[in-house]
Amino acid sequence: MTKLGFLGFGEASFNIAAGLRDEGLAGIRAYDAAWQTEPASALIAERAAEAGVELVGSAEELIGGSDIVVCSISANAAVPVARQCAPLLRPGQVYVDLNSAGPDTKLEVEKIVGNTATFVDVAVMGTVPGARHKVPMLASGPGAQSFADFGNGFGMAITALEGPTGKASASKMFRSIFMKGYVMLLLEAVIAGRSFGIEEDVLASIGKSLKTDDFRATANDLMCRAVIHAERREHEMDEVVATLDSLDVDAIMSKAGRDKLAWCVQQGFRGHFNGRPPADFHDIFAAMDAARA
Repeated sequence: MTKLGFLGFGEASFNIAAGLRDEGLAGIRAYDAAWQTEPASALIAERAAEAGVELVGSAEELIGGSDIVVCSISANAAVPVARQCAPLLRPGQVYVDLNSAGPDTKLEVEKIVGNTATFVDVAVMGTVPGARHKVPMLASGPGAQSFADFGNGFGMAITALEGPTGKASASKMFRSIFMKGYVMLLLEAVIAGRSFGIEEDVLASIGKSLKTDDFRATANDLMCRAVIHAERREHEMDEVVATLDSLDVDAIMSKAGRDKLAWCVQQGFRGHFNGRPPADFHDIFAAMDAARA
């Protein structure tokens, strides 16, 4: 059976691995550079146990025992990690970059690893928790079809795009202009609304205007996850801005979304909540108050 290994075992890797395990894929392994650093190590170990994933002690060990290597870390680390992995890869392996990086970054990663391994540019096009391995994905590059054939055989929803590396990640980048900015607008609206005790009224009004059922639950989930993953998303928006700049497209809205994500990082929400999304967005207010105290 094909041996699958994850470089980085955060929320996305955990959920995808758990879903694939339930579909019958055995022997999944993972390596995360934070596996011995608290408080991240406890969460990584807990997730690995829940997903039935074997944690290994080094990238070298992971790559040596994997046929498909899935890199799922942060956009700003994609290239440095690829450089570390390149000497460890062997012909016949597949290197999948799942990071939320722009097409130029994906092309650079392909240049680094593509002389040995078959490269795949993969973009996750939805929320992984809940959907798990069935979250819609786009794949482009030399190994797109073979990776789609493998993953879809275990219930994944991978669409292989015809064309070069960068096509999948470009789709993700342009989607992020809306999705990341939208969530930051929601967060800013409820923080302002709290000043008058009307944050729930604001959400209810937005929900009616958008004609969306149970908008509060959706908004709550989006905001609570956003403050935990703000640093990774800030790096993703750096990639978005760079991509738009390369296309000579004005990026004022993308820059604003990035700045708001940077503000979330500065508030220390991830540390306050120990890397786990709070249950309710009102908990974010409590974290803000604690940071000011």
